[in-house]
Amino acid sequence: MKKDFFWSLVIEPTWVQASVWTLEDKSARVYAVGSATHWEADSNLIDAADTALSSAISILPEEALEPSKTVFGVSPSWVEGGEIKKEHLDRISEICSKLSLEPVGFVVLSEAIAHYYKNKEGSPVSAVVVGINESNLDISLFKLGVFAGNFVVARSVSIADDIAEGLARFGTKETLPSRFLLYDGRQGELEDARQTISAANWESFRDKVNLLHTPKVEIVDPKSKVVAVSLAGAAEMGEATSVSVEEEEGKEQTANEMGFVVNQDVGEVQSRNDQEVAAQFPSEPKAPRIKFGNITNNFRSVFSLFSIFPRKRMFISGLVVLLVALVAGFVAWWFLPKATVVIYVAPQKLEESQVVSIDTSANSANYDKNLIPGSTVSVTASGDKTTSTTGSKKVGEKAKGTVTIRNGTAASVQLSAGTSLIGPNDLEFTTDSAASVSAAVSPSSPGTKEIDVTASDVGAEYNLAKDETLKVGNYPKSDVDAIAAGDFSGGSSREIATVTEEDRTKLEEELLDELTSEAVEELKNKVSADQILVDDALQAESSATDFSNKVGDETSTLKLAMEAEVVGLVVNKPSLAQLVKHYLEGKVPQGFVLREEQIIYEFSFEDVEDDVWQVEVSIVANLLPEVAIEDIVKNIAGKYPKIAQEYLQRSLPGFVRAEIKAKPKLPGRLGTLPRMVKNIDIEISADR
Repeated sequence: MKKDFFWSLVIEPTWVQASVWTLEDKSARVYAVGSATHWEADSNLIDAADTALSSAISILPEEALEPSKTVFGVSPSWVEGGEIKKEHLDRISEICSKLSLEPVGFVVLSEAIAHYYKNKEGSPVSAVVVGINESNLDISLFKLGVFAGNFVVARSVSIADDIAEGLARFGTKETLPSRFLLYDGRQGELEDARQTISAANWESFRDKVNLLHTPKVEIVDPKSKVVAVSLAGAAEMGEATSVSVEEEEGKEQTANEMGFVVNQDVGEVQSRNDQEVAAQFPSEPKAPRIKFGNITNNFRSVFSLFSIFPRKRMFISGLVVLLVALVAGFVAWWFLPKATVVIYVAPQKLEESQVVSIDTSANSANYDKNLIPGSTVSVTASGDKTTSTTGSKKVGEKAKGTVTIRNGTAASVQLSAGTSLIGPNDLEFTTDSAASVSAAVSPSSPGTKEIDVTASDVGAEYNLAKDETLKVGNYPKSDVDAIAAGDFSGGSSREIATVTEEDRTKLEEELLDELTSEAVEELKNKVSADQILVDDALQAESSATDFSNKVGDETSTLKLAMEAEVVGLVVNKPSLAQLVKHYLEGKVPQGFVLREEQIIYEFSFEDVEDDVWQVEVSIVANLLPEVAIEDIVKNIAGKYPKIAQEYLQRSLPGFVRAEIKAKPKLPGRLGTLPRMVKNIDIEISADR
């Protein structure tokens, strides 16, 4: 049955490391541990993770399939409330997506380390586990294997002060463990930290922390750290109780194997170890199991040569392995590193504008006439939009009443239906029917006639009181008037929201603009990589509209559903670039070169007639100095980055800065640019 292999991927601030393991008989069997890889920004975390995985998989047995299931080891500062913080979870999700990994869980590094030491030493750990990175310390406290908490402390000039500050934050007066376990992605820095912490005057921190004695400081090497994550993952998934490392012939580590002597005399132990070594390597040794293909086969013959020297065999074989490793390391250092050098130079900006004719029926360009071929793309967009109405209208009931017409003239008065009567505040009423009013008998006895009247408009203000006087038609009030025979009633009014023509027009324009904007992305998807969509020349026209209400309808909202056709103009990018070069011919200063990728276009639509579109093209060209790429590569190959920077500054006109990205990033004197010219990529870019 094939083994199910897993990744362990340890991610710390600026470091990432991987291992490959499997679960066998309740034991985590680690087959391969890769080297730690440095990373700085989120932009190169994925590359660093890829390098770390490659480093581990490169020494995996041939029969093993590359795993995908992954257990992640993360710093305590990445976790809050038992969950990975969102910004760090996004990082892990991107790594899984880009590198085809299947996450199965995560473990906090400090807890994994404590569990690992408990497994190795056979008893719960009481210790302060300190994760060291460039800007912070992750300080975790364990008492008899129980996690008591974690604090993140910003780094200062004194790491001992920082640890004391972190321990003080636990706020306990109890005695704290005097055992410190330090971990980081770079073991060399840990040794300096260990010596500094051991040499510190811990008596001066008595007011902050309660330690029985000067702490014993131990270093958790990077290999043990990634093995600890593997053990924690196996313990969670398969109840693993031990861990073994395949590179050590699968033996589980004990205290003796780690160099510790428990309740025994050192001399006796050394003598017994010598005897065990002699017994382990008889004069006719068994061939070692093939773990790494041809490399192990080659080692088998080397081991047989030294079988007559059992006591020295391990020393000599170690020397051979070291020699092979040195040779392999040198070959890898010489041939494998790669680097990308981005050189930023100060460009000379050239700005021009020109009206260009884009003919959608033409097959070829005429650069002398500023004409290039183009094409159109179209999409149908649909949607709806609702807006508030702005119109208003007064509705209600008209007041009604009865008036007595008084005729003070000597002749009868004939009033037709609809005769206007004007009351107080110029309120108008009309007669409901025709009426004949007799002449006055005497100046004190006018002719009279009662008639029903109705207000000309709605509203409560038309509810006149009894005895109000009204003017009748065009008659002077001194000759003919009307008196309210009783109180008028029934008049009422209210304001309602209505649809106006402007509401419909504005809503149609706004929805058409929105559909046009939405169509831009769909139009861009129809454009190939060597084409440019002239977005300022979009043409949109509604093909179907459906309003929810007509003009004058009573409603507070108006909804419009629309379908529109959006047409975009597309120009061929190489043709446009060639036109620009033709136009700028003779305007490029000597020593500079115009590159297509350094041209920025802006379009302003002018007009369209038949198949020819007139578009003003504004051009901003960043002219870069002419650079001999091959000469640069030859002169910086194998140089230290600082020396390469100095060379570029001396030799390149307009040089501003250079970014050198090496993969892998090697420390100290190993960190030169690749020796192989073909492994160096040069990019010239304008400094913005």
